[in-house]
Amino acid sequence: MSYDLKITGGTIVDGTGAARYSGDLGIKDQRIVAMGDAPAEADKTIDATGRIVAPGFVDIHTHYDAQVLWDPLVSCSPWHGVTTIVMGNCGFSVAPTRPEHRDLIMRTLENVEGMSVEALRAGLGDWGFETFPEYLDALDSNGCAVNMAAMIGHTALRMYVMGEEATEREATEAEIARQRQLVTEALEAGALGFATSRANTHVGYEGR
Repeated sequence: MSYDLKITGGTIVDGTGAARYSGDLGIKDQRIVAMGDAPAEADKTIDATGRIVAPGFVDIHTHYDAQVLWDPLVSCSPWHGVTTIVMGNCGFSVAPTRPEHRDLIMRTLENVEGMSVEALRAGLGDWGFETFPEYLDALDSNGCAVNMAAMIGHTALRMYVMGEEATEREATEAEIARQRQLVTEALEAGALGFATSRANTHVGYEGR
């Protein structure tokens, strides 16, 4: 058997907790088929001498929700070995969002995560989505250099159902039922989960 790709001479850290070791990787049909000793020839060979060869890292806490739509490379995560990102953390996502609430959502991201409203406006443009399933469709259409998973955020969800009163009062039973329905729809469309936060530093625009 020949390999499609062989990575030679690297220091392999396989993610199992075992000690690192020098060796080669043989890859066939996008699968690792040999590790440590890979004697067969390959269509392409990469010399990894002096480098670490490891599984891609999963970054479970990112706020790329907006950036991924204008920066599909999600700079600079891939440069550090990240191959999967999780978005929507801390209860902050950019969907679901009604057009009249977009500015408030962006200002909340500015307040909590230090993102520039001007950059968000320029990058998101006309948004092109409102519901969470529509947001996931936008992600699929746009593409991304890494694997991605997105959670539906509590902040956007409450505002979508309750408007600007979301931060001023408790939700009614009917509003909670509607939020539950929207979370179900998001999960069925491919959302990783539901995200919220109880940190007292996680307050929105104007301290809401």
